[in-house]
Amino acid sequence: MRGRTVGPSLADRIALHKLYWDRKFLPYPPASFRVGDYFVSRQFEAAKSLLVQNKKITPEMLTVEDFVPDYERMFAGTEELGQDAFWTAEPFTGIPWMEAILGCEIYANEESFSSKPWMTSLDELEKIKVDASNPWFLKYLEFTRRLAELGKGRFTVGMPIMRGPSDMVGAIMGQTEMIFALADEPETMKTFFLKVTEAFLSVQREQKKLIPAFHGGSCLGFYHVFCPGTSIWFQEDLSAIMSPEMYGEFLDGPARRICRGHEYTAIHLHPASFFILDHLLANEGLRAIQVNKDVGGPSVEEMLPYLKRISEQKNLILWGDYSPAELDLLRKNLPARGLFFNCMMPTMDGAKEALACLRRWREPRNH
Repeated sequence: MRGRTVGPSLADRIALHKLYWDRKFLPYPPASFRVGDYFVSRQFEAAKSLLVQNKKITPEMLTVEDFVPDYERMFAGTEELGQDAFWTAEPFTGIPWMEAILGCEIYANEESFSSKPWMTSLDELEKIKVDASNPWFLKYLEFTRRLAELGKGRFTVGMPIMRGPSDMVGAIMGQTEMIFALADEPETMKTFFLKVTEAFLSVQREQKKLIPAFHGGSCLGFYHVFCPGTSIWFQEDLSAIMSPEMYGEFLDGPARRICRGHEYTAIHLHPASFFILDHLLANEGLRAIQVNKDVGGPSVEEMLPYLKRISEQKNLILWGDYSPAELDLLRKNLPARGLFFNCMMPTMDGAKEALACLRRWREPRNH
């Protein structure tokens, strides 16, 4: 049997996260780990029969109880690792939940799941709403309810990947159609972005009603960052096909709306969208920016100027499969203050090596 890595105590883990959010001195950056297949959907044994190319997926195909052993296995793995973060369960991460709830058909491939657009005209905007009887919405809440029961104080429940306004609009009407509509019908598109924003928030409100407080706070799902208060995160992947001016006109308002009313907030960002950093850094309600180390680049070295800029003004969450050399490069160039790692590691041995590298960070207090 593999030995369990000795990790910090419960009180120390909570204190470490509070120091992270307060941007105070940290001897090393806290970290959470996800061990296994890079494609998260394939980490669930219960999902493997669904991952068939072009297979249409309906909510009744997901039997929540079948996923329980997967969640228990993943939780046990992080306990063995002795990580700083608190493992967080999410309704099956592979499903594009918001797209499904807002009417898109869901199809599988061999790695994950995707949605198909349904809107043919902006005259259909009145259809954008969360129906309390929607089977996908009910399945999302069923997952949440069962996972909250399963956690029993050992772990909490958070958001899976739930997209953001641009991603939802692009999924519903098509990405090319979205870009043309921004130019042709800007006022209608502003209404569209706000409608999906409110739908996103309404789903989160209903989920949070089912999740008990966890050590006086909550956790950011997917990234597993403990927050000593209310929290939310979102993304704007399709900002990559917009201009900075378009982001400011159409998406800055929805981003501020999402952040309002939450104490701990984060946005997921790919390097392809670094050009919207000015807007993100100016959003007073946004506490953290999560940056992906994407397959195919740019390299960690190429991202450093942007990471430094974020680190100077906001909390930073770094996601990816980091080698010891990359972690050493980051250690030499970024302060631990306000820095958190969410590491995707193919093996437990690799995760233990990465955790050991982070624990050796040992930053001097005057950094």
